[in-house]
Order: sequence, then C-alpha cells, then structure tokens
Amino acid sequence: MDLQKLTKIEPFAVGFLTADREDRCYKIAYALKFMAENLELKMDLKNWFQAPVKSFVPYSIGFSRADGICVRDHENGVITRENIKTKKIALYPEYEAELNELYDVMRPYDLWLYLNSITSDIEKKLDENKCCWGRGGGHGNPDFYMLLRLGTKGMREKIEKFRFIHNDRDDFYDSLLLCCDAIEIFAKRFQEKAKELIKTAEGEDKVVLERLIEAFDNIPENSPRNFFEAAQYFWMAYGIADFDSPGLFDYFLGPWYQNDPDKELRYKCLEKLWQLFYETRSWNLCVGGSDEFGNDMSNDLTYDTLKVAREFKYNTPNITMRVHKNTPDSLWHAAVDTLATGIGMPAIYNDECVCTALESIGIPPSDSHLYCMNGCNQIDIFGKSHMGLEDGEISIIKAVEFALFNGVCKFSNEKLGLTTGDAREFKSFEEFMAAYYKQVEYLADTIVSVSNRYQEAYAKYAPIPWRSLTIQGCIERGLEYKNKGPYYGHGQVLTEGLPDAADSMAAIKHYIYDTKKYTMAELLDALDKDFEGYDELYKDFKGYDKFGNDIDEVDDIYAAISDHIYRYFRTKKTFRGGVFGVGCSTYHRAPNYAIHCGALPNGKKNNETLLADSIGCTPGNDKCGPTALLNSVLRGNQYLSTSGNVMQMKFNKAQFNTDAGKEAYIALAKTYFRMGGQTLQINVVSREELLDAKVHPEKYENLIVRVGGFSEYFNRLPEPLQDNIIARTDNEI
Repeated sequence: MDLQKLTKIEPFAVGFLTADREDRCYKIAYALKFMAENLELKMDLKNWFQAPVKSFVPYSIGFSRADGICVRDHENGVITRENIKTKKIALYPEYEAELNELYDVMRPYDLWLYLNSITSDIEKKLDENKCCWGRGGGHGNPDFYMLLRLGTKGMREKIEKFRFIHNDRDDFYDSLLLCCDAIEIFAKRFQEKAKELIKTAEGEDKVVLERLIEAFDNIPENSPRNFFEAAQYFWMAYGIADFDSPGLFDYFLGPWYQNDPDKELRYKCLEKLWQLFYETRSWNLCVGGSDEFGNDMSNDLTYDTLKVAREFKYNTPNITMRVHKNTPDSLWHAAVDTLATGIGMPAIYNDECVCTALESIGIPPSDSHLYCMNGCNQIDIFGKSHMGLEDGEISIIKAVEFALFNGVCKFSNEKLGLTTGDAREFKSFEEFMAAYYKQVEYLADTIVSVSNRYQEAYAKYAPIPWRSLTIQGCIERGLEYKNKGPYYGHGQVLTEGLPDAADSMAAIKHYIYDTKKYTMAELLDALDKDFEGYDELYKDFKGYDKFGNDIDEVDDIYAAISDHIYRYFRTKKTFRGGVFGVGCSTYHRAPNYAIHCGALPNGKKNNETLLADSIGCTPGNDKCGPTALLNSVLRGNQYLSTSGNVMQMKFNKAQFNTDAGKEAYIALAKTYFRMGGQTLQINVVSREELLDAKVHPEKYENLIVRVGGFSEYFNRLPEPLQDNIIARTDNEI
C-alpha cells in the first residue's frame, strides 16, 4: 500500500501508521501533527476566527475525543450515522484499492469493535431494553486558561520539568510536545494563508487578515495581548479538542475581555464566537459563580454573554449560569431577561449545593468552586478532571417493574432482572421495597461493571494526548488523560423515571398493603392486560396522589428511593480513581424509556410515552402550583448529587412579561436554592403556541424549548418528546 498517495485523503490514518514509535498515545499525537502539516485548511473570514475542521470529518478514518479511533464504515456497522467510506471512494475512485486496504489495516484499531467483544449478551439486552447501560468515554473540559496564560512555550517548559521527575515516560511526554507542535503548525499555516489572501483582500476582510497575521506572530507560543488574540487562540485549541464544551467561559477569557480597551471590538469578537458556537453545535458554556471564599466571580464577559444570547436567540451553546448567596441582583435580572426570550437558557445552578456535594467526595473548596457543566449538564472540575461525562444510565422505574414481575422485562418478555420472588407472596410493603432495592442494586452493579471495563479499554486503546496536555494532573503525574492522569476521576450515572417510580410505589402501598382494596395478584393481572377489564383499578391507580404536590406519603417514598440510589453508587469505585455519583439528565430519552416499560402502577399504559423528564414530577402531575412542586423535590437530598440534577419547569410567557413576574420567579428560585435545590431549568412558552406548532410547524421555525438538560428547536423533536413538553404544567406565581 502506497501511503503517500493517501496523505491528503486520509491524513490521520497515514500519520498514525507512519509514526516512528508503537506507543498508542504517541502514534495519535504524531497523527495530529501529521494532520496539522497536511490537512486542507479553509479560512472563513466571515466568522473571523480560524480552527482546523473536526479531526475526523470529512475523513472516514479519524479520531474522536469520546470514542478514540473511528473507522467510519456503515456497511460493517462500526459507525452507522452515514456511509462516509463509500462516499470517499466515490470521490476518489482511482484510489479504491488503496482505500480498501487502508480500512482493513485500520479497522482493528477501532475501539467499538473491542467494546462490543467485552460486553455480555445480558448487558447488551439490558441496554437494548432501556434498563441500564454503562460507558466510559464522553466529554471533557480542557484548561484553556492555563494554555492561554502559558502559551506553548510555557507548556513545553512544564512538560520538561515533569519529564525530569518521571524520566521513564518519554513516549508520553514526547506525545505532548507533538501536540504543541501541531497547534503551532496550524497557526503558522493559517498565517501563511492569510498573507496570501491579503494581497487581494479589501474592506473588512483585509482588516481581519491584518489582525490574524499580527496575532499569529504572537500566539500560540506566547500569551495573548488582547481579546482578539485570546479568542483566536481559544478557538484554535477548542477546534483541536473536537468542539466539546467551553467550560468556565468568563473565567478563562474574562481577564482579556475585561482589560481590552476597545469595547466595541471585543463585543464584536464575542458575537463572532457566538456564531461559531452555534455552527459547531457547541455543548456547555458556563458563566458566573463564586470562589472558595464566597466572592462573586462575574465580570463584563458574564453580562455580555447573556446579552449576546438574548440577541441571537440560538438553541446552542448550552448556557449554564452559576449563582450563590452573593450573586448581584443585576446578574439575576440579566439571566431572567435572557430566559424571557424563550431559549430555555441559562440553566441556573446553585454553588452552595453543588460545591457542598463535590466537597463531600473529597474535592477541596479551591477546586469545587471551579466546577462547570459539560455536555447537557454533567459536572466537571474545569481543567482538572475526567468526570464530566455519562458513565451510565439507570431506569429506576424498570427496577419497579422487575420487582413486580420477578425480574421479567415486560417489553421483551425476557428474564433480565434478578429473581427476587413472586410479588404476590410479599406480605408487606417493606418486602416489596426490599425486592425493589435488590433490583436497582443489580442494575447499578451492572453499570459499574460495564463502565469500569469500558474505562479501562479507553485508557488502553483511546488515549487523548491533546487532553493530557490541557488537563491538570496529567503532566504532573506523567499519566494520560483517560488513564488516571487528571486530579479527579469520579464517575456520573444518570437516572430515568425516579418520580414515576415514587408514584407507582405510593399507589401500591396504599391500595395493596394499607387499604387492601386490591390484591397484588389483581394488580399484576391488570398490568399484564394493560388495565383492560380493570376500569376501577385503573382509575384508582391513575388518580392516586402523585409526586409534585407536597404530599408526605409519596414524597417520603421519593426521598427514600433517591437517597438509596445516591448513596449506593457512592460505594462504587471508578477505574479512573474516584467514586460514582448520581444525577438526572434525561436528554431526549425519557419517551424511549417509557415505551420500553409495560403498563405501570402509576397508570401508564403500554405504548404510552409520558415519563418524568427531570427530578421533578411526571409532566402534568403537579396540580398545586410551583411551590408545592419544589417542596416535593426538596424532599430528596440534593447534596448527595454530584452530577447535574436537572429540575425542569415550564412557565407561561405572561410570567416573564412584567417586572413583577420576573421578580416573583427570582424570589422562587432563591428560596429553592436556599433550601437545598441544585438547579432550575425552565421553558418560557405558552401551551397554545406549542399545540399550534405541532399543526403548523412552518410558523414556528425558531421556537426553542428546554428538553432534558439542553435546548432544541421544537420542530426538530420527535412527536413523543413534543407531547412530553406540552404536558408540562404551565406555572404562574
């Protein structure tokens, strides 16, 4: 195979195969540098700031920050989004033989083939039937502040300092130097391209090119001199990092923004970044917050970030704002004004709750107050951790189904859970709860087992040298990012259906064990028959007290089962060197989890898709107003949650049309946070609009809604998810 022919067609693969060492981390870093030298660079002057395209697009063999080496071959089921290999051969038919040979050589390096081989049949079935799953890749938050402060010159000095301490890890440290080479090469090539383009450029294009040429004389080797340079340096580093999450945006870019005297230019730069965030579907951008002494960390960039979000009204990036007891009223009002636009952002997180939770698992205040969100709402320590990801997900309501049917999944009719006994033989509600706890612990243990196997595989086969360069702890320890390098390696598991489980258990307790109006045999038969022939039983179970209305009986059950799952996972260790934590981020999956359950004691029938989309009630079940809903949610101990614990609400537009309405929401949020709430995420939209949008989507192309930790255009959502959002109660205070 003549690799030279494929240099411009598949540069990552060619670089990987021609590396002069066999160490996997080194080979990937060498491939990154090779791409920097050979990648076709395009300059988009409209958006000012330049970055290499995503590392594996349009190349069918590349590298993903989550999944490692990707051999994108639809026909063989490795990555099924699109058949890029076939398209590549169609573009270069003269290289068909070489490309096919290259795929054959590279396919064994694709991590997904290996992960599939170490997952048991029962684990695959639990995943397929939406019971639970484990994972180990995911998001990360590079320390852009460190990179901008030190420049690559300072990073090189840091590498050599710690190489002297860990003098047996040359391959690792050399891979980091190759990463420094790569970003310097990208910068130099962009500068050369700018010098060529400026010969014929006019107007604003010429001004932008002049700024870029001047900037690349300084960065990335040195620290930026102004906000334009800082934004360009960040965007280039962010692009190499595969456009993941910006993290503490106003923290790492704020100093350059604050000190730049040209306020008009700095804001224009921010607008250009915002457009780029939207075009790359960037994940979570965090602003605000406090330091470990309680001082507010907001700055000019904090306010202008919210301002630009109001002006553009995009569904992305996913904005998180951290608040605390000393958050200025002016920032609260800026946040509410942004929420009033209807974009569902910012999501608001409470430092007093989140930092306390993080400190309870051993993260000191100096670092807990550097938390930021990643992906939808997973928690990371900015630039110091590998924990901002999904390590798994567990269906709490599925554990209830397993307890009722002795481990049988009613969607597949297979025995996927534990044998915990015939529910008809349980003499008390306590016996039923004991069976449930065994089932949920079984699912939890499955997640831990799969996730840790996957984490170890990622460490061995999918190192990320660029992340190792930009996440603190890796250089200092001489350990790769996925192999216990970062200072914190805790895990995060997401829950589905916690409120639905509480509703089901409350109805079981009342009708089966307390009043004995029905027997367990009758309930099981009714569930098997989708309540057909059991009209009175269905009416009773469907209409019984629901979580979200400040009712002690059901809220007590919710508190017990949430406390149990939070505490149980904390006893489990991650391969990365931390403990597993729990939160709730349904993303867009709630309807799919619902459909994979049979009929349930809360009144859900087969094929119904309504399921709780946060730690709050099942949409529409809260009948007593927002205060009652939040009182119910506060019965769960949110100080135990070390992953984002999404609490989602919907408010009528009228609430945010007046100053009094906005003040009422701020008062509600502050009270909730003071009482121990972790987060609030809200939609500001009318039910009438949503219903009309289903009938006339063409009239609502820009209608944005908050889903399960992120915002999305309403028309892009599948119908079951649209119905879930419509069903949420329209709150007014």
